[in-house]
Amino acid sequence: MRATIVSGLLASLLTLASAQVREVWRYVYTPPQDDLAAHLERAVRLSDGGLMLLGWVETPLNGRDALAIRLLPSGAEAWVYQVDGAGFDDAFVDAIESADELRLLGQFTDADGYLAAQVHRLTPAGQPIGVFTLSRTPNTHLRPLRFLYYEGELYIAADATNGNTSQLALYEPQWMGYSLLLFANLRPWGVIPGGVDYIQRGIVYGTVASAANSVDAIFRTVDSFPYRYSSASRGVDIPVVASVVPNMSGADGYYVGIQSEDSRTGEDVVLIRHSAWVSAVWGYRYTNQWHDDYAEDLAVDAQGNASLLVKSVLWQGEPYERRTLRLVRFSENGRLLSDAELVEDGRPYLSGLVRVNETGQRYVAVSGAVHPDAPQGVSLLARVDASGQFLWRFVSEVDYDALFAEPDGSLLAVGSQVFEGQGFPTPYYRRIVAVRYAPNGDLDGNGCVDDADLLQVLFAFGQQGADLAADLNGDGIVDDADLLQVLFAFGEGC
Repeated sequence: MRATIVSGLLASLLTLASAQVREVWRYVYTPPQDDLAAHLERAVRLSDGGLMLLGWVETPLNGRDALAIRLLPSGAEAWVYQVDGAGFDDAFVDAIESADELRLLGQFTDADGYLAAQVHRLTPAGQPIGVFTLSRTPNTHLRPLRFLYYEGELYIAADATNGNTSQLALYEPQWMGYSLLLFANLRPWGVIPGGVDYIQRGIVYGTVASAANSVDAIFRTVDSFPYRYSSASRGVDIPVVASVVPNMSGADGYYVGIQSEDSRTGEDVVLIRHSAWVSAVWGYRYTNQWHDDYAEDLAVDAQGNASLLVKSVLWQGEPYERRTLRLVRFSENGRLLSDAELVEDGRPYLSGLVRVNETGQRYVAVSGAVHPDAPQGVSLLARVDASGQFLWRFVSEVDYDALFAEPDGSLLAVGSQVFEGQGFPTPYYRRIVAVRYAPNGDLDGNGCVDDADLLQVLFAFGQQGADLAADLNGDGIVDDADLLQVLFAFGEGC
């Protein structure tokens, strides 16, 4: 079995790309039957450096089973946990490490066709400990969202739907499981889980209808009064991306990107920084009358500088309705620092992820970029500097859904890939894929680790910062460790 996109065309693209990373390992999940699909809902990085891959897998009998896969830091599959509910829409949607166990949050369809939420407790080795089903009103769908922390305790956020009414349902921990704490009048869209520290509170982002026939963005903690954002009359404001300052010591390190419709400028993005008690610190409206802007992803560094990834649809110039991907950076106090175009053209499904590691190095993963030699669209993985210039990039066959920037300068990427099967007509299968990439010492991207790469490290030796191409291990300084990486790889590819 081989990936259909890995062809002579992709091989030529990879040769032309400035690929300065190597593939350390690759994992591909194969369902019990080739013609059965598997889908990723969420990837969670574990404390040991491994991954939990959560989603569903098709079955030949009754639709979809909930699926959880634990990967070791080496990329090896530790175990697979598959659960069959009574209906068709089963899936695991979140996971968290708690004490000496793993907790999986899943949705399962009951015999009457309604969604229910369950918490599955497993040992680190994947052995079941117990299952707890969250309570719900009869004839109501309960769609679990995520675990979230409040004052060090682990709560659960879910979407309770009855007819045309959607509410936030919050569940608090009890000795034997979870009990319903409250319903809130908002439709939940997403969750920042927070952390075990008192000030790292989980935040729920959602929407609520207003009297002016509009939709307002709203967000809250477990017990706080909600913060509500409303822009133009009869407009629509939806929170779509959020992030938080890593290891924050203060309470105002939360950021949310709101998709905001304006009658004059079309689709805009509003970026708001707020506190753990959901009081706004500052806001910025990213807008342009000549294009619609859509928030794709958001990442924040340790200093509070925000990197917002925006897809813009241009309504001026040729080609008309061109889709681009931009990286927009803001300072901790809301000042626009830079606005750079990363991808000049893309398919309708153009999308991307942005991540920042502990020392401020920025990485982007893009799906659906149009390349002159690949008009059908390709995926890109890249490292960019503060001005949006590529330090390295390469073409990939993976459609990325999750990206983790590791402290050692490596990347964990998770997504899906299309494979070609045997037979006529040729069948095609989409599989869940996880890959670990690491710098390979080829700084100039010519495919050979040679004297030129060694000189780049020597000339940059001792320099500090987040935008140094010669900083291979991601610690913010070009030193002996980076020099050794080049020396150990010297001669590879030559």
